[in-house]
Amino acid sequence: MTQYTKIIQKQKEKLKQEKLDNSIKFIEVRFAEGKWTTETTGYNSGKIVTKYNDKRKKDKIENEI
Repeated sequence: MTQYTKIIQKQKEKLKQEKLDNSIKFIEVRFAEGKWTTETTGYNSGKIVTKYNDKRKKDKIENEI
């Protein structure tokens, strides 16, 4: 059983990092003329995702690990 301890430890660290990546720190929505223009979501890992209501603009991801 001790032969798998390193594999188990590595998986636990991976799951811990994944939980940190998926936990949301803040959500910011900006409005102009009664419609939302941008939605910014910040995660605890430092990743920031900006979504635009205008379909011509692509979503922007900052500080992606």
